[in-house]
Amino acid sequence: MGIQEWSATDIENARSYFLEGLAIKRIAKELGRTTTATNKALSRFGIRFEKPRKNFSESHSTYKKEKSLTPVAIVPSFERYALQKEFENWVSFWQVCQYLSSQNICLYELSAPNIDLKCRQFKVGTKTLNAGQLLVIANKRRIEENLKAFFVKGLSW
Repeated sequence: MGIQEWSATDIENARSYFLEGLAIKRIAKELGRTTTATNKALSRFGIRFEKPRKNFSESHSTYKKEKSLTPVAIVPSFERYALQKEFENWVSFWQVCQYLSSQNICLYELSAPNIDLKCRQFKVGTKTLNAGQLLVIANKRRIEENLKAFFVKGLSW
């Protein structure tokens, strides 16, 4: 079976069937097309619009979908697998401490060594900070130096 072109009448019929609420299979049967071809045509001819992305407005013409000139934002994924795949800077917390020391930040641990990392307290100057706050300080410094941020298991997600 060869490729059938969509005439203006076919497109108008597809539009009216879609607006009546007919299922894609039924529209395809009425038009003598495959379900896949009908499904693609509904999007291609602007009959059924894609879900809008947040903060973006797309303009659609009657028969042809116009490309938007609005830049598409890339939203980072913060799932554990996505972070492991995208970032190579997974380090131990003690490597973060060594980095801070190399940046002339003097820190002392106040808590016992067998306490969970999230609960440990550190003294930096006159301030008492937890491990997460130290990681934030280290990452701010790294970003200022155009380096990749550190990710620490147990703190970064």
